[in-house]
Amino acid sequence: MRRFIHVAAALALGAATAGAQSLAQRIAAAGQGEIRMTYATRPDVCGDGGSTIGLADAFMMSSSMESYGRWTSTHCRPGTARVAIEVGPAGVESIQPYVGGSWQATDGHVVDLGVVSAPEAASYLLGIAERLDGRAARNALLAAAIADSADISARLLAIGQRTSNASETRRRAVHWLGVLGDASMVKPLTELARTSGDEKKSVGEAALFALSRLPDGAGLPSLIELARSAPSTRLRARAVFWLGQSDDRRAREEVREIAADANAPSDVRERAVFALGHSDAATTDDFRFLRDLFGRADSRKMRDQILMAMSQSDDKEARQWLLSVARDENAPVESRKKAVFWAGQGGVPTADIASVYDAVSNRAVKEHTIFVLSQRDDRAATEKLMAIVNGNGDRELRKKALFWLGQKDDPAVTKAISDLVMKP
Repeated sequence: MRRFIHVAAALALGAATAGAQSLAQRIAAAGQGEIRMTYATRPDVCGDGGSTIGLADAFMMSSSMESYGRWTSTHCRPGTARVAIEVGPAGVESIQPYVGGSWQATDGHVVDLGVVSAPEAASYLLGIAERLDGRAARNALLAAAIADSADISARLLAIGQRTSNASETRRRAVHWLGVLGDASMVKPLTELARTSGDEKKSVGEAALFALSRLPDGAGLPSLIELARSAPSTRLRARAVFWLGQSDDRRAREEVREIAADANAPSDVRERAVFALGHSDAATTDDFRFLRDLFGRADSRKMRDQILMAMSQSDDKEARQWLLSVARDENAPVESRKKAVFWAGQGGVPTADIASVYDAVSNRAVKEHTIFVLSQRDDRAATEKLMAIVNGNGDRELRKKALFWLGQKDDPAVTKAISDLVMKP
């Protein structure tokens, strides 16, 4: 009830101040300088009064960094939208949206329109986005997306479909369809994915993303179809990636099937492996599948992707598997080296990495294990490197360990090296 009263009061105040003029007319009459307005936001919008804005599962910071999916921010709180519009001799030059907070004093010419109608603000901002490019258009779309009681999906789709609009503006409009759209957008988004080209950062790629974000998994059947039959390998690979970000069982099973499909293009299979391992939705079944796939992988790149994916798992079994690959004298040397490296990146205990050095006979793997140990700052790594230096093993490996010890800014290490040099 409180939210209803707040929105109703805001709309009433906006109407009272506006008189008979439209928002566009009021902004045009304000002249050059900074024009400010405030309006109600959607229920799932939050901000910190500055550079951070969240909307549903989308999170934006500083108008340049963004993420989608699970995110948390203790500083992102519900609030009204504040939008600053900079108008120059040629018209609107920039737009900056905020959620929450308050306006700061400035020495420049400022006109504050106060509280305006959120749907009217969204409509005006979409019109601005259609005429501009770059950051100004991107911010105009964001400011429109957070406006309360504004159904902008049809306008966003029209912007995305209109080839006369700037490519980046079209992409951003389609992106927001994934957050604000519904099942009615599946068909036009699928058509955009099939017909908008396969170049990097294309509208077609944006449509794949939007299909993956539609509520209740409405876009997943089309995304699965595109992963199998999109008109280019690039778009198929992107469809597979976005399927892999879903926690839907159908999506993850499809990605595993594609990764194992020897008839699928290698780029698509490798992207499937990457998607399975690099996802908040990754499961124990996914990592078990990847371990089983490793022995059947027919390319070095795919094996490398599987090894990297294992380092993303918190599962102890995945970490131990990496060490087993490193120790396997029958595995390709490059895979064994990568296994040691990703074990080091994945938080495997230093003692376990040190044990690889003692367990293997291949010189290249031993040397790479020395490097991985050198990247650890804990005492166990330093002591193992010192033990290698002071041991009776391969002279070249001892020199490598000594070199990496010399890179450490540790007084104890410096003294130990000095004592070693001075030893008769």
